[in-house]
Amino acid sequence: MREPDVTLFGLERIDPPEQEFLAKSPMRHIAAADILLKGAKNAAHDALLQVHADAREFVLHFDIDVIAQEDFPAVNVPGSGGLRLEGVRTAFVEFAKHKNLLGLDVAQYNPDKDPDGSGAGKLVDLLVEALAARLEALTATPADSSASSAEVSSSETTA
Repeated sequence: MREPDVTLFGLERIDPPEQEFLAKSPMRHIAAADILLKGAKNAAHDALLQVHADAREFVLHFDIDVIAQEDFPAVNVPGSGGLRLEGVRTAFVEFAKHKNLLGLDVAQYNPDKDPDGSGAGKLVDLLVEALAARLEALTATPADSSASSAEVSSSETTA
């Protein structure tokens, strides 16, 4: 994947070497603070525009360490602040619903930091919700477009 085709969504904690790399890279990025200002749904739509999702397929790589440790501490590098689980859920569902989502991978879950499995439960719930929304969106699209075509056809024949 070419760097100009990548948008990093939810950046919060960036170390100096990462900052230097991003300053030189054509990768786009949307900081957690900007997502909080715009709202998760609007920020997700902005990110989809940046990767030209309406025109071509895209892959979603989901680093769960963008979630604030208050909501999800079972990662290698937890941190306070950043995105809350509910905001991540909202954005994740928007990405998952998009017709051109080609692939999805999830990274940074650390079961060693999740002794009671509660983090795994949250992650599974998040994936189930997003994939259910995707299935609904994909199955609703043909029905919606044929209903619109039928409405246009009937209004043309009655005119």
